[in-house]
Amino acid sequence: MATEQHDIADGTLVVRTEKNDGTHTIALCGELDLANASTAEAALEESLDGGTLVVVDMRELEFIDSTGIALLVAALGRGGDETKVRFIPSTAPAVTRVLELTGLAERLPLADA
Repeated sequence: MATEQHDIADGTLVVRTEKNDGTHTIALCGELDLANASTAEAALEESLDGGTLVVVDMRELEFIDSTGIALLVAALGRGGDETKVRFIPSTAPAVTRVLELTGLAERLPLADA
């Protein structure tokens, strides 16, 4: 199956989506906040409806607010039996700190390396 890639820019956020062999990867780059969460949400919704493995790559995410946290929690809840959601964590201190303070860092299932 051919790889499909798309980049969507929304202010300080770039959402890169890639569909390849039953895996949908959504890379969140920049800042995820109230101003652009709907863009990330649309990409997640489309992938979560596909019944495949969804990998949320946050390596290039530099900032996240409570809206972004809510989006990640919703993705976890939608991961159901048919769709599995896995995460690649951010190493940015601002994102890591928020995920740790909210307890989400411990709940995010990690993608295989």
